Amino acid sequence: MKNAFMAVIIALILVYAFGNLFNDWWGIHLMMGDDMLSPLENFAAASAVGLVFVAIGFIVALSVFGTLALAVFACVAALLVMGLSALWPVLLVAAVIWLFRRPRQSRTVYPNH
Repeated sequence: MKNAFMAVIIALILVYAFGNLFNDWWGIHLMMGDDMLSPLENFAAASAVGLVFVAIGFIVALSVFGTLALAVFACVAALLVMGLSALWPVLLVAAVIWLFRRPRQSRTVYPNH
């Protein structure tokens, strides 16, 4: 519990420090109504916007990957169906030949038994 409390305190200090840095370096001040937001609120708003962009990027990346995977699966299935539909007579003849040319299992006959 003590470690979690210390982690929260450290995170708040870092957020406040980075909020001031964000404010000083870029001079960006967010306004809400007629009031200027504090450095902590500036940093939180910028972090929220960044989080939204990361989420949108993640969704786009997954949808692009999903679309590519679906396209590859559809191409492989189409090639498989096309190959089987073109080669089914050859496969049928090969199966018939294989069935009739299988070696017969011979029984061993023991003369004294």
